[in-house]
This record gives sequence, C-alpha cells and structure tokens, in this order.
Amino acid sequence: MFLSQDIVYRVDVTDPEAPAPLSKTTKPLQPKDGIALLNSLLSSIKSKAMPRRTLISNIPFEFSPSLKITVKAFVIFKRQVPTRSCYIWLEGETPQIAIGATTQMAEDTARTVDKVEIRKAFRFGGETVTFTTEELSSLKNFGDPVIRILGFKPMSMLPAWANLKVATFLYPSEDEYIGSTRTFAALHQSLLKKQKMGLVWYIARKNAAPVLAALIPGAEKLDEGEEQVMPAGLWLIPLPWADDIRSNPEINSLIRAPDSLVDKMRLVMEQLQLPGGVYDPSKYPNPALQWHYRILQALALEEELPEQPDDKTIPRYRPIEKVCGLSLSLYFVASTTPQAAAQLILSQARRTLHPRLENRA
Repeated sequence: MFLSQDIVYRVDVTDPEAPAPLSKTTKPLQPKDGIALLNSLLSSIKSKAMPRRTLISNIPFEFSPSLKITVKAFVIFKRQVPTRSCYIWLEGETPQIAIGATTQMAEDTARTVDKVEIRKAFRFGGETVTFTTEELSSLKNFGDPVIRILGFKPMSMLPAWANLKVATFLYPSEDEYIGSTRTFAALHQSLLKKQKMGLVWYIARKNAAPVLAALIPGAEKLDEGEEQVMPAGLWLIPLPWADDIRSNPEINSLIRAPDSLVDKMRLVMEQLQLPGGVYDPSKYPNPALQWHYRILQALALEEELPEQPDDKTIPRYRPIEKVCGLSLSLYFVASTTPQAAAQLILSQARRTLHPRLENRA
C-alpha cells in the first residue's frame, strides 16, 4: 500500500510553480478515535504483510529524447492460485522432496543429446529454417526497456473491450533521475483534470515484445474511515493490435424480452444490491484456494479431512427470497405458462401461511 504523500511534490513557499498535491492531506487521528486508530494499525499490518509484487524496479519514462524520468511498475491485482514449489515422494517411510532431472535423447539412436547440439527452427514454405541462439536473440530485440509517450487522446476514445491483460500500476522513483516525482505528479494532475489518456510504446524488459498501451490516470480512493483504498498514480493498460481483434459471430435472429418482462426484472435487480452498492473483494475469499490450504493444513497436522469447503460466494437464498421473493414470483408468472404460474402461487401461499411447516420440510 502506498501513502498519498509519497507521490505528492510538497509545495514550498519559495517555489510558486510547484504543482498542487495529488490528494488532500489525511486528517491526523485524535487520541479519542480508538476505533480509527485500531483500523489504521490493522491496515498498516496488512500493507506490510502483503507483498508489493514489484514488476519492474526502475524503467525509463520518456517524454522526449531529452526528457526522461524513472518509474516503478507494480502488479496491484493478481489472481492467487495454488503454487507447487516442489515434488514430494510418498513411497518411503517419511515424505521426501524429489529432485528431478531431464535428459534429452535422439529419437532414432536413443543417444543423449548435448545442449550445444540443439538448434531451434521454424517451418516456412515447407522448409525448416534453423536459427542460432544469437540470431533468435537479435530477432526478439526491439530495444531497451522503456515507456515512451507517443501522444495523448481523450478518455472517451478508449473502449471498454480494449484490454488484453491486467493493468500495471506506475509510481515515480528518484533513483536515477532527480525530480521524477514532481514531473510524474504534474503529468498525473494534467491528465486527470483534462480527462485525457496517454498513448505509449512499452517494452517491459530486455528481449520482450513491444506493447502499445494506454496510460490512464487514477485518483486516490478513500473509504469511510478516510483510509486509503487505492493509491493515486498512473495505470498502464495493454491495447490490442489489429491481429488480436476478432469479428463477432453472425447472429441470424436476436431474441429480445418484451418491455413488460424487462420492467419486472429491473425491480428484482434494484432489490439485489450489495451493501453500499460496492463489491468488496476482501469479504469474499477464493473458495478453491481456501479449500486447497485447508487440505494442506489437515495433511500437515494429521487432522481429519474436511467434508466440504467454506464457500462465502454461495448466494444466501432465504434473505434473497425475503427481499425480492414477490418480485421474482411476478416475473415468473409473467414469463411462464398458466399451469406453472398456478403452482408457484400455491407454493408462495404455503410459505406465507405455514412458514413453520415449510421450515420442517
């Protein structure tokens, strides 16, 4: 987690040209704010416990050949999956870490092939063209790692589907170029104020393929307790090339629901809203990942294996029925046959008149 003041070029009374801070200064905690102090402490512990996932430590950010700054790239959002660090051999008395070895052999003579004998090849026009390691490296070299600004466009010109990979978060660094934070903050404020985005040429590392990306400004987000949820900075979104875009499949006939059904379903959707209308991922752990860790814990501590995972993503059907059961019934009655509608009405009447019998059933 980044602090908002880290990116702020602090305004000095002797420097009237200094840009304004990116965000307002967070009010200091008072001694009586015990709950706020506890939440701040828990947030600080969580920010130190979670890795920052630095993608690139220092990469040149080029405005022009004569103006460069340095930035750091971070992966803010990353899907957590079970990782396997090693293989375990369980056939002995005690589990042991298995050490693997790979040997490449010729298909016709079954002799061992040395690494220097292997050459990579591509097939062109029915012929096999071989390349050495140096030739392949030269083919993949598009220059040194850099983020080079090509121009600026309105934010409205960026469609929602033009996003291939997870966005990269950029933050200034003073390691190589002094004044990078001030220049970065000025660019961030200008893009945010004018609702513009930057179009950049992005090479993440040496021998990496170049990417045409959009540079999107992101404002700082605070929660109800004035704690930072999302830091202020720039987001790098990879854009698709012309070869990556596919045409939509042909649809002969598009079935649309009548307006009466759309209006009834709109009532259902308005009643099924998350608290505050915001999805908080911290309240919904990955059930597959938690199940994996639970099995590992049971095996390591020689406990009984659990029967089923604790899945917090399963809908809470009874509260849903209590909140919008009537609206769902009206939608179902309007969209189904009279016989099915009569059975639904009878079932709803049983739940209303005999809730205890329904609970026992």
